[in-house]
Amino acid sequence: MKPLILIVSYLWKDTCARWFEQPGSLLARCSVTALLVAVSTVILVSLHMLERSLRERLERFGLNTLLVREMVTSYDPELLPTGERVDRLAPLAGSGTTLRLRQLLPRAQSEWQTDLGILSYSSRAPGPLVELLANESPLICLSTSWPEQAQVRVSVNQQVGVAVVRRPSEALRPLVNEHLLLVPQGWLPEEERKGYVDTYVFLRDPEALPMAQIVEAVQTLYAKERRTPQIQSALSLIQAWEVLKERQRQWRGWLAIVLGFALALVFGSIAVLEFRQNLFVTALLRSFGVPALWLWARQWIENGLLANLAAIIAIGSVWGLHATLFGALGFPRTVIWPTGANPYFGVEVAMVLIWVNIGALLSSLPVAAGLRLPVGKTLN
Repeated sequence: MKPLILIVSYLWKDTCARWFEQPGSLLARCSVTALLVAVSTVILVSLHMLERSLRERLERFGLNTLLVREMVTSYDPELLPTGERVDRLAPLAGSGTTLRLRQLLPRAQSEWQTDLGILSYSSRAPGPLVELLANESPLICLSTSWPEQAQVRVSVNQQVGVAVVRRPSEALRPLVNEHLLLVPQGWLPEEERKGYVDTYVFLRDPEALPMAQIVEAVQTLYAKERRTPQIQSALSLIQAWEVLKERQRQWRGWLAIVLGFALALVFGSIAVLEFRQNLFVTALLRSFGVPALWLWARQWIENGLLANLAAIIAIGSVWGLHATLFGALGFPRTVIWPTGANPYFGVEVAMVLIWVNIGALLSSLPVAAGLRLPVGKTLN
């Protein structure tokens, strides 16, 4: 047991002495590792946050929601004397709930904000909208941040009223970025006569046809009539999400491989140079009975220790600068500070650390090959 302790103690002291005698080797390995790991971590965490941002947009829009917008002017030949138009999504009545609104062109002002979008609803509004209407006022201000049930004074040109603040329902969530004013049709008659955007919000029933078939049918209907409305659904977001996840998997794999081989190349080159420089001492230790496996393990442990230490410092530095770094890259605050899992404890960073250790292992293989040289041949 005592020879074992003495051998380990000598190898450790020899390693520390070499670090102090050749600090350039130590700094080169640590700085290269830290730089490569920091860049890899930023790229992988950015892809993770992009995926999370798409997922939030998908959840906010709704998997079973279809949004159709079409501009209507006062000269539209389909306008009836009552100001109504044909309901083109009426055939979808058996497949879900359709909410039809008019997005007016002017903007509203309030005590708290001077730029509010306006949507007008009819008296035949379906359930999702009726649930939002308040007894105090027919005006509803949909907001994600203002105090719910608060009353706010709003004005549009010369028309003034009091709106009740409500949270947007699932049906109206795709229309609300932050704040939106709902008014009954006829409250702004002059503005409606100038033109508006006919807006359909369709909520598909779970047992109805797949959303892809419904979207295709709506697109075919408008194409036959040579109309070009704006059609939005979750399909494009789902496709973009799948593409991003596939690219993330590809980038994760390639970055990990490049990181591992780059570290193996740098650490291996330095290890070979140091091994050649200390070749005689190494052969002398082997002649005293120190196993070659121990000498190789010393090199492997040294490379692994330096690589992991530099990698952890690099990852911790990126984590510490997370808000500043990714805020400068344009990520929204809800994505920068999410309520879900921390990306620095996810599979992305785990892959980086795994390949750092693989690189440390590969870098010690040249030393293992050099230790196969007979001791007598080296000493002679």
